[in-house]
Amino acid sequence: MGARRRRAKRDRYRTVAPIAADNLQEVMTKHRSPDERATQILDAARVCFMQRGYFATRMEQIAKESGLSKGGIYFHFGSKRDIFRSLVEREYQKDMDFIDSVLDVEKDILSILSGIGEHFMQAFASTDTPRFTAIIVEMAIRDEEIREMLEELQNNYITRMADVLERAMDEGQLRKVDPIATATLLKAIIDGVQASMAVGGDPPDLEGLLGVALQLLTQGLLTEDALA
Repeated sequence: MGARRRRAKRDRYRTVAPIAADNLQEVMTKHRSPDERATQILDAARVCFMQRGYFATRMEQIAKESGLSKGGIYFHFGSKRDIFRSLVEREYQKDMDFIDSVLDVEKDILSILSGIGEHFMQAFASTDTPRFTAIIVEMAIRDEEIREMLEELQNNYITRMADVLERAMDEGQLRKVDPIATATLLKAIIDGVQASMAVGGDPPDLEGLLGVALQLLTQGLLTEDALA
């Protein structure tokens, strides 16, 4: 009887075995919301795609980077392609949300274009943005489904910018030109800068590029009233 009592006392104060380091992050994320866990997976997948490229990345590597199990990954995404699609959509949505935020604050077209230009220049200053864009382009070349999705996102972006330009034309701030063609050209400039930076070499003077672009736009598009 006394021996059992002593063993029970020892068991009461016995130290609980520590959680293995590999499982600690997963335990800590169990209380996160589904949206937070999905973001955690997307962030981890972006890191893996940047390090290895899309095709060389395995779901096991995404799981390890995120600190979740493979089952946890598949609970939120059906495949690696689904993860990539969600990443691309997220990249574009960030830009669309920023455009809308600028429109909520600024009314004159020069301030709007300046704000959008500064947004992209800041994004390009982090070299992983152009590099990830290069991965997106590679996937669009290889995968028809991704290409169709990318075309839709590009068209949505161009249409949104064209609406902004057309409104400025109706208000007399811009000369009357084809808004879709103008928005397409502006997007091509943005994509061209990204492509150039993705190749590598010395980074361009982003502030200088923005200044020249705005100068060309003001001299070529803005009316005399808007310049006054």
